Amino acid sequence: MKIAVVGSINMDLVTHVHHLPRPGETVSSHDFRRIPGGKGANQAVAAARLGARVSMIGMVGEDENGSVMLKSLTEARVHVEGITRAGTTGMAFIQVSEDGENNIVLVPGANAHVSVTHIEQNLSILRESDVVLLQLEIPLAAVEYVAKKASGMGKLVILNPAPAQALSPELLQHVHTLTPNETELASLSGMPTATLAEVEAAAKKLLASGPKRVIVTLGAQGALLVTAAGATHIPACRVEPVDTTAAGDAFTAAFAVGIAKGMAEAEAASFASRVAAIVVTRRGAQPSLPTLAEVEAHPF
Repeated sequence: MKIAVVGSINMDLVTHVHHLPRPGETVSSHDFRRIPGGKGANQAVAAARLGARVSMIGMVGEDENGSVMLKSLTEARVHVEGITRAGTTGMAFIQVSEDGENNIVLVPGANAHVSVTHIEQNLSILRESDVVLLQLEIPLAAVEYVAKKASGMGKLVILNPAPAQALSPELLQHVHTLTPNETELASLSGMPTATLAEVEAAAKKLLASGPKRVIVTLGAQGALLVTAAGATHIPACRVEPVDTTAAGDAFTAAFAVGIAKGMAEAEAASFASRVAAIVVTRRGAQPSLPTLAEVEAHPF
């Protein structure tokens, strides 16, 4: 199974705090770490650790952070021939509270320069893949171009629409699977998502735009898989979260791996739920991502 990931590569600057600061509030951090991240890189590493052959298309800076990111991806057995270097590497400033919640401020850096031209130079990577994973931390024009090209090649296109922004019908008609969380679903649909019934209704609205399935991640409530045939609730595994960073990325990547392996969609979503459950019990983005052996051995 071959997966192409087109997306962001960031250095995460992570501070751990007692609680997330309110507007105007100053809080002290009891821990600071520099950890490889970025939604695209997280999904690439997650899929590779789960056994997929992964190639990534993206950009890092000509700085120390860029070298660290390339080393991290290579060590995870992600193929990096589609990654070029220019400017400064993207960064994410992440605050993590004691109850595992987080907030994030992105500085795009080199990610902002991923262009249609850059994609055109790496079309062979898309052509050789079975599944193409996308997110929204690179320019939307590049995301739209990849979706159109990959869809035209007959590839399965999975879009993790984060951070949420308006998506054109032209993009959505080329996406096979959307994986928003409930906040992103509310933003994309313009509908409430406080209950499972509301989540299902909002997801069905997005289905009308072109995707064949919408899988909404709901944190402790698990996930809701919605297709034209109906909705299937995927229960969450019971764990004690310490850091939810990269949980959504792990879920999306694991679902892609499951589908690429030939799992039925509900089975792939359940597999993804188990992977995400492990992630939230560990600190950091990429360091929290489990191997397939760890998932299989975990006593859920």
